[in-house]
Amino acid sequence: MTRSPVGRRVGESGSSIRRSPGAGGRFLGLLAPAVAGLLLATACVSSSDIEGLHRQMNDIEKEIQALERKSSSKEEVAKLNTSVSQQTEQLLKSNADAGLKLNELTGKMEQLESKLEDTNRRLSQLSQQIAETQGELTRLRSPGAPGLPLSGRPGTGAPADSGADSTVRPTGGNARPSPSELYDTAYADYSKGRYALAIQGFQDYIDQYPNTDLSDNAEYWIGESHYAQKKYREAIADFEKLLKQWPQSDKAAAALLKKGFALTELGQKAEAAVQLQYVVHEYPSSEEARLARARLKAMGVEVR
Repeated sequence: MTRSPVGRRVGESGSSIRRSPGAGGRFLGLLAPAVAGLLLATACVSSSDIEGLHRQMNDIEKEIQALERKSSSKEEVAKLNTSVSQQTEQLLKSNADAGLKLNELTGKMEQLESKLEDTNRRLSQLSQQIAETQGELTRLRSPGAPGLPLSGRPGTGAPADSGADSTVRPTGGNARPSPSELYDTAYADYSKGRYALAIQGFQDYIDQYPNTDLSDNAEYWIGESHYAQKKYREAIADFEKLLKQWPQSDKAAAALLKKGFALTELGQKAEAAVQLQYVVHEYPSSEEARLARARLKAMGVEVR
């Protein structure tokens, strides 16, 4: 039996549709025979109607394939979101562990700093005691030292026991203050704004006790007193003296910082910037370095 053109078109359409891949192709492959049978049974269907139907079915197939692609993309996005979530959780855990270790290290550093401060305080006390002992020995060895009987001094010619009290006693006005008394008095004057008295007191301390653990501190507070009086050139000279005579002083960073501040007050911005940069470079973790960075930022200078 000879097939009509309409039958051939429908057959071709159904055949091509059945070869289409994917869920859309399978769906249309099942639909095509039923449509072809319906068209063969209907004698009034034209070829243009068949072509239009063919185009519509192709459009449907494309839409179904597009939906399949979108579904695949959604699965990939879901997998990606899962991976990102896992990585984020791992990163947060790592940050928490690092924060815990940092807190532990900070606590240990604070304990070490406390022990170091206590050790420095004890060393200062010991240094003061040594200075006091040396001063006492010097007074006892000097001629006419108080508290030593004349009969006990060589070359006096006095009898060992004259029957009278021959001990020379000190007068109240000639008593020499101890290092701690002298230093504490000068510092009290500084704290109360009596800068002239503080300068004199600290200078007396340096003159009488030049080699104690507080000698460099006394020089530093002389510089601070001059700075408070707005005598910036004198303050710079004091800080430079400290850095020259006591280069390992625990006041070195503070002296460098205040020297930079004094240079700023004198309008010497370039020299001040160099000085403050040096503080940041040499003492990066100190409070002086933080203050130096803040001053440099206020001056509009980039910290290197």
